[in-house]
Amino acid sequence: MDAVGNVTPTQFLLPKHILDVWIIVLIILVTIVIMTSLVLCPATAVIIYRVRTHPIHNAVV
Repeated sequence: MDAVGNVTPTQFLLPKHILDVWIIVLIILVTIVIMTSLVLCPATAVIIYRVRTHPIHNAVV
């Protein structure tokens, strides 16, 4: 009877260290996405500005 009473629901949960690894991986991925957007958004704005204000488009040639 004691063996049946000692069954805990924690045997179906993931171990804590696996959850910690997934949290670290998700933080790294979010950091990569944020840093990439911080680099690409201003660069894209500069490229669009330079293409729109290029002398050929302004008929200065």
